[in-house]
Amino acid sequence: MRFLIPATLAFATGIAALVFWPTGITVPAPLAPCTDRVFLEGDGAFSWGSVTRWRKGHLTAFHVIATGKVSSGPAVTSIGSLEATDFAFLTGSDPKADPASVPPLAGRVTLEGFPARATFRESVSGDVYAPDTVPPGVWIVLDHPEPLVGGFSGGCVRDGQGRVVAIIMGASTMNLDGQPRHFARVIPIRAALREIQGEEPTAPAAFAGKPLPPAPRWPDTRNDP
Repeated sequence: MRFLIPATLAFATGIAALVFWPTGITVPAPLAPCTDRVFLEGDGAFSWGSVTRWRKGHLTAFHVIATGKVSSGPAVTSIGSLEATDFAFLTGSDPKADPASVPPLAGRVTLEGFPARATFRESVSGDVYAPDTVPPGVWIVLDHPEPLVGGFSGGCVRDGQGRVVAIIMGASTMNLDGQPRHFARVIPIRAALREIQGEEPTAPAAFAGKPLPPAPRWPDTRNDP
């Protein structure tokens, strides 16, 4: 059986070479979180939501910060709000930024926010589905088997390259092809920039023939019962 010894050594040497041979594959670093949790108090009411990290400041849904002051979380206040559109530019953000500097909302996306009153982030993937009947809202159809809950309001939407491109405003559910599907209504950041700089809100390019979810549930779930 001596003839087996060189073969065994050669096999072991080959395995070692495979283990230590450089593959040339670079594993991308995980993306940093794009949301923070805020709790607010005002007029005896208690509410909560998410705020999105954007450049040197934060953004959120207007209804998240409309009725109170931040009591826990980043010390942010509105520096420019679009009440009808439900969008707020917060401390440190730049409402005068060039809208074209923000990538358009399209294709595969990831949503990040804080479910209900939780202090942990959750990420949900989905696809851009169709513009809402009220511009500049856009519906995202989610992969998630459960609907989003109210704490996601103000959370971020990232495109396929990890860039923050929109803010979460609401959620809804409808039957699609005989199955319940869950949706998120979001506002593209570039659309909010155009509006706060004086342009009328407009819908993105149409997605012909797609049924739209019912009106969003939020912000009705915002306040502590």
